[in-house]
Amino acid sequence: MKKINNFWVIIGTFFIYVYASIFVSNFFEVCFITNSRILNSICLILSNLLVALLVALPFVKQLVDDFKKINKDNLKKSYKNWLIGLGLMFVSNAIISIFIKDIATNEQYNRELLSSMPIYAISVMVIIAPITEELVFRLSLKNSFKNKWIYAVVSGLIFGLVHLLSASNLIELLYIIPYGALGFFFAKSVYESDSIYSSIFTHITHNALMITILFLSHSIGA
Repeated sequence: MKKINNFWVIIGTFFIYVYASIFVSNFFEVCFITNSRILNSICLILSNLLVALLVALPFVKQLVDDFKKINKDNLKKSYKNWLIGLGLMFVSNAIISIFIKDIATNEQYNRELLSSMPIYAISVMVIIAPITEELVFRLSLKNSFKNKWIYAVVSGLIFGLVHLLSASNLIELLYIIPYGALGFFFAKSVYESDSIYSSIFTHITHNALMITILFLSHSIGA
């Protein structure tokens, strides 16, 4: 019975995430009713926040319990895991760049969004998206796996595949390696600490670092 319940939790979470995200995509066009980028950004931030809240609703009790498990040792281990994932991400990206000259379509979209709507993009990429993604790709799956490594592999693969849904060609699927590696170590952190906040904090740190690097390297417009 517990396995059945866990299965429906996963299905329900992904259902909410997908359809709520479609709502945001449709709402994206509705938001542009004025020429004010600030008002449009606020509108879009609120719509993404709504998605996060909808995804979080089934996990309110677990989120409260997990918060109590945060401690210095868990965070230290989680950041070590993240650094390993970050290293693998950089190395695999460097190798993939030999075969693919362009960056992943998802990455290109994010850079364009950062350039055109920085307030919205930074708010979502640094805070809202990491929280939402950790609930969907880590927390919803966790109770269905007793083995840490299987859990981390499955979570990493799903995380990587979702980031490649916008891929323009099959060879771009190679980017599942860096995305998947990062997702793998996020999941490993959650399993070892028994708290979703371990990966939420490291995911936020990761996205903030990537955006900072992009701005410092002038890879996107100011």
